[in-house]
Amino acid sequence: MDKSKITKAFRELRKYGYVAKQNFWCCQSCAWADLTDKEAEKAVFYHEQDNQDLKEDGTCHLAWSGDGQLIVETLRKHEIKVDWDGTNNTRIRIEL
Repeated sequence: MDKSKITKAFRELRKYGYVAKQNFWCCQSCAWADLTDKEAEKAVFYHEQDNQDLKEDGTCHLAWSGDGQLIVETLRKHEIKVDWDGTNNTRIRIEL
């Protein structure tokens, strides 16, 4: 599984002030708990369980906070397929 598109998109999101991490912690609860309050304001990541989905079928869900539209636009700019309903309480699904 080539994750270079995600790496490039996350690198760009870090330029916008996001904490952007791949395979970050074991689960969403542990990952959010590891972030400071300030980091949690603008974050995007997938965790170990999501990484397994990515390996198996090329899809996973991203946990995020901040500007969802900017995150989605950045992912699409890097040729990552995105499915998101536009609401703040829904994770962003990506497909490589």
